[in-house]
This record gives sequence, C-alpha cells and structure tokens, in this order.
Amino acid sequence: MNSFAVVCRSLFFMVALWLCIIPRVGQAQDAKLSIELWAEAESFRSLASKNFLAALRSASTPDANLKFAELGELLWADDAGADDWSVFFRHSLINFVAGDYDVETVAFQHPWADIVLLTGWSRSPTDKRFRLVDLGMTMGSVARGAKAPFPTGLAWMNEKRYAPEAVGVLNAATTKAIARFEAGETNNPFADIGQEGAMAMILGAALQWGEHQVNVLPLFGNNAKSRATRFAWNELIVAGQRGTLGNILPPDIPAAAFKAIDTALWATLEPVVYIENGNTAVSLFTSWRNPDMYAVLTLRGDDTRMEIIDFGFYSFSGFITRDAQ
Repeated sequence: MNSFAVVCRSLFFMVALWLCIIPRVGQAQDAKLSIELWAEAESFRSLASKNFLAALRSASTPDANLKFAELGELLWADDAGADDWSVFFRHSLINFVAGDYDVETVAFQHPWADIVLLTGWSRSPTDKRFRLVDLGMTMGSVARGAKAPFPTGLAWMNEKRYAPEAVGVLNAATTKAIARFEAGETNNPFADIGQEGAMAMILGAALQWGEHQVNVLPLFGNNAKSRATRFAWNELIVAGQRGTLGNILPPDIPAAAFKAIDTALWATLEPVVYIENGNTAVSLFTSWRNPDMYAVLTLRGDDTRMEIIDFGFYSFSGFITRDAQ
C-alpha cells in the first residue's frame, strides 16, 4: 500500500474517531485530566522541537511512528523528515477538549502555515501514561468549516490587517472552531470529507507549509531592507536581554512596556515571516519555548536608511480571550 493510501486511511480513522467521541453540548472539561493531557502533549512538543526521534521514543507508539514517517514523505519537500517535524513542533500551539475517552484528540496548530496536526492519545496499558497512537494533517481552513474545493494558501496573509493582528485573529478562529466541534457544539467539519477530500487536505497542507517556508527566506537575502531588518533584530535581542531597549527604540515606543518580558524569552525567538511592501519591511518572530508569544518588527525607509517604526509583542491566547470578552 502506498504512502498516500496509508496516510489517508489514518486520517479516515481520525475522522471516525472524532465522530464517535463528540460529547454532549456544553459538557465541561475534566480539569485534572486536562492538566495531565496538556502536560504530556507539551512535553512531547517541547522535546520534538529539539529532537523529534527522542520525542517519538518517549511518547509515541510504533504505529504512530510509522504514520509520522509516511505523512512526512507527503508533507516535506526534502528528505529531512525528522528535522522538518522538529521545525513544525517548534512553532505549534496545543488545542484540545478533554472528554475522558479511550482516545483523546489533541490538535497541534501551526498558525504561521495555517495547518493542523490531529493526534490521538490513549493510555498505555502498562504505565497508564498517555501515548500518541494516531495522527492526520489538515488545513486550518477545513477545520474552520471550508467545503470542497478547499481554498489553499495562507489565509491570514490575504487579510486587510496588520500582519501580527491578522495571524492572531485567524488562529483564534481556528482554535474556537476546533474547540466547538470537539465539545459537540457544532458539526464535525470532517464528517463528509471522503477519500478525495482527505488527499486534498494533505496536499493543501503541504503547499501551505512550503509557502510558509518560502515567505521567510527573503529575510536572509542581501538587499538593503533585509540587511537592515537583521541588524535591527540582532540589536533588539541584545538590548532586550540587557534591559537597554530605550537606547534603540524610537521615542514613541516606550521601552518600559517590555520590562515584564522574561529576559530568557529573547534568545528563543525565531523568524517565521518576512514581508516587504514598498518602502516597508515587516518581520515576525515567535518563541520555540512558548509559541503563544510572538513579536513584530517593522522598518520603513529606503536603500540608504531604514528606521524602526513599530516593535511589540503579541500572544495568540490574547486574541482568544479578547474575543470572549
């Protein structure tokens, strides 16, 4: 059986699983179970972000390991499957609704590529710890309810919003959509997906991952804007660690606003987006240690001089709580 068939079969299992475990509308999460499941999922994500194979040995089953390998062949454009999975998990967010089922579903959302890894977790019969037992990949648009033919591309980049706002708003929509159908409040978007739909979701996710990777490459180019951005970012990281941001930021961006930022966070920030538009360059950086946090740096000018016009931190969870108020 080829990789496409195996992965699609796995995705069909995940779809069937979600259809079977939908709880009653309004059913509350088990707080103790939620903490335990989050701890296992975050431990896996954190270890996978550094050493994916070690994470598999720690928390995954042989069947799930095989599916990771098969799915990776379809998603990544190169042969470095383990390394690509590490990059994926470095910038992924965890989302689930614990329901005390035989198999719990945990979604790893990658907001920058707008794709979602659906994983099933079940208790080991030997030590009763949660283990990753199954997985499947989809596009964020499908999780939000898009119907075939599924739209592809990074939807948040097409929004008429400032980039850090656009990605935060769209991820909040994805998070709430997944939480709602996991809690039984809305229809499962994968209920009528079919084999062609499953294949389309995987191919679409692969395309969006490639687009995401390509978007950050110009930051490392040799033009004036990208060089100025790299220089400014390096200065900001050092100043943030030393508490001397006031020496770099323009007067209309108060350095005091960043005193609450943990100094250890600065070294964990990595580039995920770079956009040039006319005389403006916008770059976004997220933390591999805490992917909920991300920063924006915007410069404006010409080939002779670029100046910082905006710098700030955002959190994905902030958009979710803001919408709930």
